[in-house]
Amino acid sequence: MMPFEKTVKMKQKPRLFFMLLFIVFTFFGCMSKSKAETSPRFLMSWGEKESDWGRLKEPFDAAVGPKGFLYVTDARLQKVFKFDGDGRVITEWGDAKRFEKPTGITVSADGFVYVSDYDNDHILKFTSEGKFLKQWGRSGIGEGEFDSPSGLAVDDSGNIYVTDLYNHRVQKFSSDGRFLLSWGQEGKVNNVRSALNFLFGEGKENLFYYPAKIAVSTKGEVFVSDSYNNRVQVFDQNGQFLHKWGGMGFWGGRFRVASDIAFGPKGQVYVADFYNNRVQVFDPAGKYIKQWGEKGSAEGQFDGPTGLAVDQKGDIYVVDWANHRIQKFSGAYK
Repeated sequence: MMPFEKTVKMKQKPRLFFMLLFIVFTFFGCMSKSKAETSPRFLMSWGEKESDWGRLKEPFDAAVGPKGFLYVTDARLQKVFKFDGDGRVITEWGDAKRFEKPTGITVSADGFVYVSDYDNDHILKFTSEGKFLKQWGRSGIGEGEFDSPSGLAVDDSGNIYVTDLYNHRVQKFSSDGRFLLSWGQEGKVNNVRSALNFLFGEGKENLFYYPAKIAVSTKGEVFVSDSYNNRVQVFDQNGQFLHKWGGMGFWGGRFRVASDIAFGPKGQVYVADFYNNRVQVFDPAGKYIKQWGEKGSAEGQFDGPTGLAVDQKGDIYVVDWANHRIQKFSGAYK
């Protein structure tokens, strides 16, 4: 099963349109590879070995807590793992009675762990050691209802933001699950003209097409990976649009399913690029800086990165979904 699974049927398009896309992608794809870029230093990986305690089957998302521990959801094992920075399991929790398909995860400044259950359509709250505290949500389209909640984020006030994947929106809640507001509606490229506009960075804001993940910056801005629109949108905490960047493509600054977002200590914005099998780095305004990764199973290669987290030292954790592992990279690079 692919992450963010859905039935997305493309309508028939003129052959000329696809020929144009092929030419543009090929040209810019080759151009982007001509510039050498420095990758962060690979440090370690874990989860892929059968002998590992903490063997991962379908890792989906990751979050770093205030004490530096890394929390990882595994959708197939129906568990949350808590690791130290060297990949050692501290604890784990969850089973088929607690989760159907845990996906998104975030940790508040006071150490509470929030997990979204993609198939059961609710949000669960735990202590840092996995003690269940409460849950909220149900299937539907109303306030506080979900259709596959995929990503989670928390702001400095403890408010929770949820990407409601199939409802194509973001919902905001208090820390105890009280609905506060929502924004967004379904919107995608649906004709040749709008496709060409969007390809070069245009297109309407506040429209989502399967928004997968969400993150809140230290400045309080809300970044949404508008995954199948292949872009990042930025909002204030009331859902007011601020700016956006991206578009479909292979070259730097473009995406083929933007699958997660995380922030570095100097304000860097890291974006996981699922089908391009890489992580891209931007400044907070969306200016492209660099990228690393390619398809594969070796160190520094990825097969469908679905999650990102950054610790207090600036080291970067990448959830390498189809390789069933976490990769850790040094944030100390130029």
